[in-house]
Amino acid sequence: MNTPEPAIVDWPSLLFALLIDSLLVWAPTVLLFVLAPGRWIPLVLILFTALATNWALYARGTSLGSYLGGFRLRTRHGQPPGPAYGLILAVLTLMSMFAVAVAVAVSFTPGNDASGPLGRPENHPLLGERTRRRRFLQAADDYWERWAG
Repeated sequence: MNTPEPAIVDWPSLLFALLIDSLLVWAPTVLLFVLAPGRWIPLVLILFTALATNWALYARGTSLGSYLGGFRLRTRHGQPPGPAYGLILAVLTLMSMFAVAVAVAVSFTPGNDASGPLGRPENHPLLGERTRRRRFLQAADDYWERWAG
């Protein structure tokens, strides 16, 4: 008996998760910076704590952003990403807007289309496996599939 392929999420879901996880890192940091200027040690501690928390969560394949997005991260072999990928993803939350801009620029350079190297799941080391139904993000993923295909 063959097991069915897990349902894979597309870019809109991944971008949503990165945005939520980035807000968890940057919102408290900016708030402390505004409310207590000149206090660098607590600022660095909050930033480091948020980074370490995201690292631990990503290594297990989950984060608040992925939970709200209705998916968990898995390798091609169905395993959680592990510490190395967890660290890479946690660092991306520190500079997610820059990372998103680079990903979009690389994917949509002249001569490429949306199904280019970044649009095809077989080119990704990590996959987002759907864990529950999510109306808005599912509609965005479906639109992406139609537009990219």
